[in-house]
Amino acid sequence: MGLFGGKKEEYCTVCNKRTPRTSKPKKEWNIKGQLCAKCFVDYMKKPIAKKKSDDICVACGAEPGGLNLWKPKKEWQLQGWLCEPCLREWEKSDNELKKNCIVCNTKLGFFPRYAKKEWNLKGYLCKNCWNAQESKT
Repeated sequence: MGLFGGKKEEYCTVCNKRTPRTSKPKKEWNIKGQLCAKCFVDYMKKPIAKKKSDDICVACGAEPGGLNLWKPKKEWQLQGWLCEPCLREWEKSDNELKKNCIVCNTKLGFFPRYAKKEWNLKGYLCKNCWNAQESKT
């Protein structure tokens, strides 16, 4: 019995049985309401259908599976996952961009600065070019 007169019993939305304890369903199940323990376990055993685009490399379109995909860096502006060969290729091209400034072609220091989206520049800038671009906006 609870502190203020007992706990209210609820009904399961799937089997409609009265139960003192209910569980909140996962979003993927598309169920509104509470579930009893038996129905919750039954839904946990069912496989969840994933989107086809979740297991595909965004660069080459290969399907290596969910365990062989890597998340790209934020500055690459890619939405999705990359397979291992594409990830290596993107990292290699990114490392090449980090060597020299894209505006004045000077060698970049220890902290290269990535160009902002609104500048319409793809690559990294030195401190002087970054400050010049920043003062324009």
